[in-house]
Amino acid sequence: MKVKILILFLCNSFLINAQTISFENSENEPIRDVVLEFLTNGKTKKFISDEEGIINLNHYLKSKLNVRISHLSYQSLNDKIRLTDTNFILKKKNFIIDEIFVTGQIKPTKKSTTIQKVKSISRKEIDLRAAENLKDLLEKEMNMRLSYDNVLGSSVSIQGISGQNVKILIDGVPLIGRLNGNIDLSQINLNNVARVEIIEGPLSVELGTDALAGTINLITKKEYNKRFSSNYNIFYESIGNYNSNISLAYNIKKHLFSIDFGRKYFDGWSKNDKFSLFPKSQLADTNRVKSWNPKEQYLGRLQYRIKHKNNNLRIYYDSYYEKITNLGMPRLPYYETAFDDYYYTKRHNLGLDYNFNLNNNKSLRILSSFNNYNRVKNTYFKDLVTLNQILTNNNSDQDTSIFNLIMNKLVFASLKSDYFNYQIGFDSKIENAQGQKIKANSQTLGDHAIFISSKWEPSAFLALKPGLRFSYNSKFNVPVIPSLNLIFIKNRFKTRFSYAKGFRSPSLKELFFEFVDINHNIIGNDNLKIEKSDNYQFNFDYENIISNYKIELETKLFYNNISDLITLARSPNSNLYTYFNLEKNKTRGFSTSLNLSAENFNFAISASNIGRYNNLSKENNIVEFSHSNSYNTSFNYTFKKYYLTSSIYYNYMGKLPIFFKNNSDQIIESEIESYQILDISLRKSFSSGKVNLSFGIKNLFDVQDITSFSISGTHSSSSNSQSIAYGRTFFSALKITL
Repeated sequence: MKVKILILFLCNSFLINAQTISFENSENEPIRDVVLEFLTNGKTKKFISDEEGIINLNHYLKSKLNVRISHLSYQSLNDKIRLTDTNFILKKKNFIIDEIFVTGQIKPTKKSTTIQKVKSISRKEIDLRAAENLKDLLEKEMNMRLSYDNVLGSSVSIQGISGQNVKILIDGVPLIGRLNGNIDLSQINLNNVARVEIIEGPLSVELGTDALAGTINLITKKEYNKRFSSNYNIFYESIGNYNSNISLAYNIKKHLFSIDFGRKYFDGWSKNDKFSLFPKSQLADTNRVKSWNPKEQYLGRLQYRIKHKNNNLRIYYDSYYEKITNLGMPRLPYYETAFDDYYYTKRHNLGLDYNFNLNNNKSLRILSSFNNYNRVKNTYFKDLVTLNQILTNNNSDQDTSIFNLIMNKLVFASLKSDYFNYQIGFDSKIENAQGQKIKANSQTLGDHAIFISSKWEPSAFLALKPGLRFSYNSKFNVPVIPSLNLIFIKNRFKTRFSYAKGFRSPSLKELFFEFVDINHNIIGNDNLKIEKSDNYQFNFDYENIISNYKIELETKLFYNNISDLITLARSPNSNLYTYFNLEKNKTRGFSTSLNLSAENFNFAISASNIGRYNNLSKENNIVEFSHSNSYNTSFNYTFKKYYLTSSIYYNYMGKLPIFFKNNSDQIIESEIESYQILDISLRKSFSSGKVNLSFGIKNLFDVQDITSFSISGTHSSSSNSQSIAYGRTFFSALKITL
């Protein structure tokens, strides 16, 4: 008996407190589902890494052990290793990783088994595209078309549907602060983003209002495997972009602290500007007026995370500040004075994300956030000789708009078997708008819902995912929202079909906005109805691996039928602009893509055709759908010996037909001209990937403006050109990871 006690004591003397093992690839991305096995005390211990590539060991022997590390997508490791707090860098096998998705999923799901078609853009791809913000990233995506405004920024349409119907999330929390229905994509920074997930079509069951055309979810970086991590980014573009960012993270036991801070500066651009490495002061002449206005941005993020057994709690705070300077033309007769506009945007986001695994097959997630958006416009009368300036007396020249959103979301998921699992959730949003252009200076809108979705796999080749959402809106009657998705898998072929009903309740601005002065006459409409839509999608995919080459062929068909689409239009026989419900709005189309990849290269080519319904067709004997084409090509090749990656991105946007009624009620046909963008870059890695240096050319074809037509509106008169890009630019970027 004493001998047994002594042996147990000696064994226990080798035990130490809980330790952390982490796994990542050569791009410093965490790897989930890594299997760690070792033999101790005559028993085989088996552990699997979580979503962040982490395994927490309660106890293990201090001496060297025979360890086996395995993963479907990475090379296995068998060796005698002493387990301590360590980080394993795994090498890829000769095929591509099966990506993991979270957007719209009951649980994190592999790409090969997602019922809804999801696209993911990795951190590596973001860096290869030299994308500093979401605009840079999305302008090369299929089925998406971007619009540009030199003051309001850039916006995106998905499957021919734009504006308020595109939902943009950061870690599942919706962004607020739309201008003309759009969120400025250039305000959405990508420095701390690990990947971007995109789902085309409605996600109204899971996300509610606005998720009608599609959803873009930015997944931020939440894991830093080292005790202390730091990341430094510097970006320069010859157009006058000077960007820098720093990220710091500190791990101590179960706690993580991280901070991000960045500054982005653009000194404005016009066609007659001469190249300058650094900003220069300019004379107060007509050159002070810029086609693309100067812009300065500051952004910061604080994050705290604690993990304890089955609990994972994350608290974060985001802050964003932007200043846009719109310098006016010097005034006659002596060009000594001018009117200058300044636009200030502030965002503050405070959030909590709590995940609790009740046991091996049940989980609870609580997502809570407070978002504040503040936009101020000031107009000054400036003396260009003394440089003194004063605020103008016109009330319409000065404006402050404030939007607040309180969101609380609770989701319970049950994963009892491989054949059936489900989730039940409660989703609550309360939005408040304040400002002198809001009716009664303040309005509030509440939306609360219960939703349920499930995944049923009756066989190995068939899976279905039905869903329902029951909503209560403080101002509107919202119908029950259903959805149904299914996937059929046969050998290397996957067929997906989805039907989803979408809806969007009118925004506070559409309901209560009032702006009347000498140049504007816009009134909200509190009699608006909610938008409703039916979306049908069919996907056919083929995937195969031949001689270490992965081939992916994807084809998609879609059809959207929207009733009561909300739009801004002029009232008959008056100069009043207000929001109306259009009876019908439809889009249809298809896209196809081919992706060929191996360990050192990737080639992708895709094409799409999108048709937009013309509501003037019946009464005017014109075509019912007007179609436009687009093409995308990308090629990346890595010279392993030199740690050098070359990239080419080509994007063609076809002509976009436009039909409208002029002031004489005549039907006018016009179009937005086609254009093409070509980017080329080189990326060189040093010090085992810790230092990366990039050089490249954006917009090699020097596209700046294209011919278009816009009928006289609330803010501008007719124009025959539309800004697309600054023109050809050269960039360099330095990224250091320690």
